[in-house]
Amino acid sequence: MKQPDLGKRIAKLRQAKGLTQSELAERCNLNTRTIQRIESAEVMPRSYTIKIIFKSLDYDVYNSFGKLSYMLDSVAYMIKNWLEQAYKYFLELFNLKTNTMRKLMILSVPFLSIFLVLLLSGLDTNAQNEQTAKNAINEANSNFVKWFNSGQIDSIGLLYLEKPCMIPDNYREIHGRENIKGYYHFLYNTGFRFTENKSKTIIISDSIAIDRGVWKAVLNDNLTGTYLTQWRLNNGKWYIENEMTNTDFIDKELKE
Repeated sequence: MKQPDLGKRIAKLRQAKGLTQSELAERCNLNTRTIQRIESAEVMPRSYTIKIIFKSLDYDVYNSFGKLSYMLDSVAYMIKNWLEQAYKYFLELFNLKTNTMRKLMILSVPFLSIFLVLLLSGLDTNAQNEQTAKNAINEANSNFVKWFNSGQIDSIGLLYLEKPCMIPDNYREIHGRENIKGYYHFLYNTGFRFTENKSKTIIISDSIAIDRGVWKAVLNDNLTGTYLTQWRLNNGKWYIENEMTNTDFIDKELKE
């Protein structure tokens, strides 16, 4: 089953239970807007979000959908469509016979970005030794896993500035330390647990660091993803200012 059939099924089950969208959202610890977007087929939710919703509606998702095999079809279709569009755009981009100046400008952006990153990373700063900064960020990433899995969400909050911005995968923007802590409380209560949060590349420039890495977790099955975090040096200590994450691994059970 794909959208819009999934959204219609959820709406029908919710109405049969006599629940409003807000009441269902509260049961699932989700935002009401998320339920609205799912029912109206604006988004295709992730597998564990579907599980939470159907569980709240006392609905056996596995028997009804054949272990969610429809999710594989949906994901495969979206990936195939995206790759086809990207390939066509890539070929057209290098055809300089039309819109030459516009395409040259687009092609120049990645090279200019690389140049700026290399330039910034090569600056000699007095704020903090580059290796010391990397050690501090790696230690913070390690502590994040330990604190989250033990439910020490307040300790995780101390890794962030007072007014940071976070964009989790398939979730609305979250602003402010307290709201981010609330999100992690919700994630912890679903049974989500991290097994790894590890940097792959850290670029240090003056009082800003860009950390790109991977995370691994379990929620009924293994999950993996990537993250991109901007750290800022404040009073001699590094804090998270902006962060976004993405899930790139489909539950093993979806493949069965």
